[in-house]
Amino acid sequence: MTKALIILHAAPDAPDNRSYTAIRLAGAMLADNKDVCLFLVEDGVRLADPQLAADNSSRALFYELLDVGLDAHACGGTMRRLGWDESYPLPGVKKSSMKGLSTLISEADEIVTF
Repeated sequence: MTKALIILHAAPDAPDNRSYTAIRLAGAMLADNKDVCLFLVEDGVRLADPQLAADNSSRALFYELLDVGLDAHACGGTMRRLGWDESYPLPGVKKSSMKGLSTLISEADEIVTF
């Protein structure tokens, strides 16, 4: 199975919709039977924030995709920068690191960044 890695550093509420495009692409890749991993870093980590507005289209689709097999990771360094400690809840998201991202890059057949 093809392994795809999407690296998202754009904010979920940015006016350019990069976050929404990344999530839509993740859904299309899952529909194509690809093994998809989404790595959230910098402002992209805010996509997993339970306090993000419930009507945010990126957030809604993100949580739908988690339910159907999207593998999501959040950068621990970014989480610390945001003031989120290890107990901060990120439902369905694994806490990771740049070392973790390096491993994901090495394992991926396809890599896209937003």
